[in-house]
Amino acid sequence: MGPAARPPLTIRRWAGEAVLVVLAALVLSGGLVLVGDAALRADQHAYNLLVAKKLAPDLFARDALYRHDPDLLHVPWFLEVHAALARRLGGDVERALGWLAWLIGAVFVAGHYVFFRAVAGRPAAAALATLGAVTLRNALGGEVWGLDGISSGATRTILAGLTPPLLLLFLRWRAGPWLPAYWGLLGLLFNVHPVSAYHLAQVTAVAHVWQERFRRRALAQVALGVALFVVGALPYAVPFFTGREGGGAPAEVRAALDYRFPYLFYPIALNALLSVAFHMAVPVAAWLCWRRRREPNAVLTPLAPVLGAALVLGFGGTAAIQALGAWLDRPYVDIQELRVLRLLYPILLGGLALTYARLLAKRSRRVRIAVAALVLASLVPPGEVIHAVSHETRARVKHALGMGPPPVAAAAADPAPRRALWAWAAGATPPTALFFTDDFEFRLRTRRSITGSFKDGAFMFLAGSGPLAQWYVLDRERTACRAAGGGGCWFGLARRLGADYAVLDPALAGAAGAAPADFERVWAQDGWSVWRRRGAV
Repeated sequence: MGPAARPPLTIRRWAGEAVLVVLAALVLSGGLVLVGDAALRADQHAYNLLVAKKLAPDLFARDALYRHDPDLLHVPWFLEVHAALARRLGGDVERALGWLAWLIGAVFVAGHYVFFRAVAGRPAAAALATLGAVTLRNALGGEVWGLDGISSGATRTILAGLTPPLLLLFLRWRAGPWLPAYWGLLGLLFNVHPVSAYHLAQVTAVAHVWQERFRRRALAQVALGVALFVVGALPYAVPFFTGREGGGAPAEVRAALDYRFPYLFYPIALNALLSVAFHMAVPVAAWLCWRRRREPNAVLTPLAPVLGAALVLGFGGTAAIQALGAWLDRPYVDIQELRVLRLLYPILLGGLALTYARLLAKRSRRVRIAVAALVLASLVPPGEVIHAVSHETRARVKHALGMGPPPVAAAAADPAPRRALWAWAAGATPPTALFFTDDFEFRLRTRRSITGSFKDGAFMFLAGSGPLAQWYVLDRERTACRAAGGGGCWFGLARRLGADYAVLDPALAGAAGAAPADFERVWAQDGWSVWRRRGAV
């Protein structure tokens, strides 16, 4: 028997390219984690506290938000992985997040490269388009697309990295008998990031039915796909929906949703539309250039209905959900529909890959300059361009366009007293103490329970309608008290909520000047003070 046949050159070439892509993805992601912005977004801070709660179950026992089961507030398996890694790193939650962000970022990079390689057919064009996809861009609904260093260590980034290959899989399975299984696969991915999974299921199902002109066979495929999706989603969905707390009047819950999530509903702020249009400018321009040439593409052409479905569901679906909630005077059946618009990005960025492929096929100095200019334009984060202008100038422009109040010069705040407060609270008060403050960062820096903050509302929604309604009533009362300077109400709220300490900042001077007898000042610095309720822990 002779020696085994050597694999075809094409297989060896693809294998070699796959190895290089994985290595390059790890290097690029690692570089972004190491040199990127180390400041975390608010939601990432919230997730880190959930992991801290996993590591120390007695932590935040009296906290308004974190007294709830962490598995209700985020994807359980990811919290377990994050916590397990943090334990191996001596309890360092942020360091563990950095390692996870590295691997997650590599998934994002590799997933986009695979998609752009299929779109453009050229490795160089796919690589340059992938660099453009890494650039952080905003979408409506407070969403983002791209990588942002350690802040991208989240389950939504995993699905963002898998979405481009999943779009390719949809095209491959759409013509065969396996299409319902595709939605079953998305049901399994619901356990990774629920919103991204069901959004991708929505747009692909609507696109398929539309392309098939609502034929009975297509409707049957989608129906079977919905059933398989539900089955796949059960590991996360059952504990989540059975663990949430009910309560709250339906109209009050809907009002709480409007209060906490105005950016997810109509009217969409004009400045948000303009900002997202600026963020999408380069991908949209590249996609439109491809459409203008009327050159069919094996990937982008059949994905055009998916793009259209995302637009219809994002704008039209949100309007229908909002109108139905208002008509029935009940909570909205979904508050995330506007965020489906972020799925436009991989398809639009496919136009960037085709633009690179067309330019790289030519050989001239002018073309090389054009490629370099396009690479630079795609690498510049639009948000950095916007925020390079001062806050006062941006406020002035918004006011001139009728999008906000006249600009007010912001007084420079000295961070030293606030940091001193955190240090004092962390070192001089018992871990079981409850503080009355609406400062989310106080909880983060001191690891002490607080009575709640505005940011908590997003997670109270996950805890259930009852906790959300309670948070809504309290936050409005607390906001009104703060607007009045705290006089006659701040300490009363602290007493009613059973707080051991009340935190006063310079804006609450009215409360500091009329402190009741059952509170004594135990710390003060430059307008900041802490008052202990007599008889408290």
